[in-house]
Amino acid sequence: MGPALTRRRVRPGGTGPPPGPRWTGWPRSRRAALALAALLAVAGCAPDPGPPAPAPSGGPLPAPPAVSVPAPADVPFLRAMVAHHDRTRVIAAAATGRITDAELRTLVAAVDVTEADELATMRRWLAAAPDGDAPGSPGHHPHHDTHDTSDAQGASATRDAPATADPDLARLRAAPPGRFDAVLVEVLTAHQRAAVALARRHLPAAVGPEVRDLADRVARSRAAQIRLMAGLPAA
Repeated sequence: MGPALTRRRVRPGGTGPPPGPRWTGWPRSRRAALALAALLAVAGCAPDPGPPAPAPSGGPLPAPPAVSVPAPADVPFLRAMVAHHDRTRVIAAAATGRITDAELRTLVAAVDVTEADELATMRRWLAAAPDGDAPGSPGHHPHHDTHDTSDAQGASATRDAPATADPDLARLRAAPPGRFDAVLVEVLTAHQRAAVALARRHLPAAVGPEVRDLADRVARSRAAQIRLMAGLPAA
């Protein structure tokens, strides 16, 4: 059972702050989780409409939700973001079971969930684009095909992939236990800075409103993640 919330009571006609919950009794890690959840709810990914609701008995089936078709000018940005999100999930997988700071563990878990949802959305958009993610098309990454059934399976499959082509990932995997959190903060901060730069660069050129909204949310939420990491003990 969590610590009880305390409330200040003010007598009628008295002075003082209005009654409201105080969170001073909560452990630091739980306060951080609550703050992070609120942050990601505001600045994170857009909600997925999901499958259509079942039709009433005997009635016609509802039409499936429309899938946005990205404009040709937005496709390269989406491909670049898919590749960036793939690498984020590889970093998160490499950190599984090794993070010692509770706040950093909460942040990495929330980042992984957020980017998995964004990946699913962007892949649906690219699949709807003419030759948007077809094999042989410019910018297509063959390993995307391994994610067709499950992003989680794809992340697991890349967890033990060779890191020779990615010195940051190799450095993360080689970090000793006492230095792992600090190395992870450095690697993830630089990685998310690249996401902010990519999103901000595309914003003036974005054509589709959904893609523009995604770029704006990526820029704002990753910048917020960087600020959170800068305040952690490992930073």
